[in-house]
Amino acid sequence: MGKSMRILLFTFLMTVMCAAVALAYNPGQRTIKLLGQTLNSDKHPVHLVVSQTIDMRDVLTADAYNNLPTAKKKRTSRTEYNENNGIAAKRATIIDGEGKIIKDNVDFCKDGFWYAIDLVNKTYDRVPALPGMSSPFAESLIGWFNVRPVGGNDAATGYDYDRMTKGNNTLTFYYEKGTEKWLGYQTAYLPFVKVEEVSNVADESYFALPSAEYKQVADPAMRARAQSIMEKRNKK
Repeated sequence: MGKSMRILLFTFLMTVMCAAVALAYNPGQRTIKLLGQTLNSDKHPVHLVVSQTIDMRDVLTADAYNNLPTAKKKRTSRTEYNENNGIAAKRATIIDGEGKIIKDNVDFCKDGFWYAIDLVNKTYDRVPALPGMSSPFAESLIGWFNVRPVGGNDAATGYDYDRMTKGNNTLTFYYEKGTEKWLGYQTAYLPFVKVEEVSNVADESYFALPSAEYKQVADPAMRARAQSIMEKRNKK
């Protein structure tokens, strides 16, 4: 975990400790433990799987929804994080309404390069690695830890929560009522992200470089992101 992340977590923890509330857990207490210990890959390997389903029934009129092909009526995203020894591999899988995998990519930084591997088309791309190209799950949330958390219980689900707000955006972590069991999180108005698996046993097969059967093909999205990171770095 980087120095800036440790400083922000410390500041966040101090804010939590100073909040005088009559709850089993102070606002942010469970989340700071979750990110600073359970999901801290500086201390031990991390394995995390989350999923999110977008049902177009929730955003379209009945007629518009019924006119959609089945494949487009629902989309499920499954994201798997495996982190150990300074490597943070992220596998992003998207499944359509018919159960077909339409995207299945793995990315990570290793040996000075950032790799993006397309498991569906058996292709890959790589560019020289720079800070910020691939980071652990906990560090990807660093920007939220300079605001005071709010804790409570969601009446609709019964879940306890820790919520951070920045402008019109929110990040909410949900827990089983009265416990530290992490159930998922949600940002702004996007659907709930459900925790499927969390452990300290990383699947290091995701750290493997692409085999000979994979062909190198330029990944426009990857290269655009790399260019953006380089431009921001040059402006500093």
